[in-house]
Amino acid sequence: MNPAKITRLIALGLGALILGTTGCATKKYVQKTISPLEMGLHKLNKKTADNTSQIRNVDRRAEAGIADAQHSADQANQAATTADQHAQAARQVAEKGVSAAKQAQETVDNIDNYQPSQHATVLFALDKSTLTPEDQQRLDELVQTVKSLKHYAIQIQGFTDNTGPKQFNLRLSQHRAEAVVRYLTLKGNIPLVKIYSLGYGEAAPAAPNSTLKGRKLNRRVEVTVLVPQLPGQESQSAQASPPDQPAQQ
Repeated sequence: MNPAKITRLIALGLGALILGTTGCATKKYVQKTISPLEMGLHKLNKKTADNTSQIRNVDRRAEAGIADAQHSADQANQAATTADQHAQAARQVAEKGVSAAKQAQETVDNIDNYQPSQHATVLFALDKSTLTPEDQQRLDELVQTVKSLKHYAIQIQGFTDNTGPKQFNLRLSQHRAEAVVRYLTLKGNIPLVKIYSLGYGEAAPAAPNSTLKGRKLNRRVEVTVLVPQLPGQESQSAQASPPDQPAQQ
């Protein structure tokens, strides 16, 4: 073989060898340089994705926490409103209880504070203690008003004029009072425990005894219905018959 040709072949072989060697070195360099970068980028992307997921989780938890807190606040406000309503209702009940207790106490305090409610006067003839039909009708009217009462007392006072001895007049005044009591209990069915009576004779005249008219007015029995004075109630008095009615003859 021609030496020159052999030399060229050797040169070509060396060139190829050199190129092959150079290409392998470059590939290895590229692989050695690029691969760590790719891995770093991959790790960076994964870390970024993880951080984004964590941020989203934190946001969701924060939003859920805010919603729970708002719900708890709404429930607390509602509970506070309900509690305030209950407190107001309890305060109103307490105020009503205090008012009722005060009124009850006033009623108890005034239960014995009797005041005149109805009044009638029955006149008698000289030296007489009997009731006429007109007298009985007057007492019947009084009984009708008493039947609607629950708590009451009837005061009966007998009187005379100054004609005759004082002791006689005292007994006569008592007989007149007893005649009225007897009628109210037997005909009017008024309990005797509700009645108290007394004869005063010629004491406490309603008019001067110096005149005929005055003496007629003094021969009398005064009937007074008494009722307890309740709180806020004013005393009322009414006459079932005027005291200056014509005297019995």
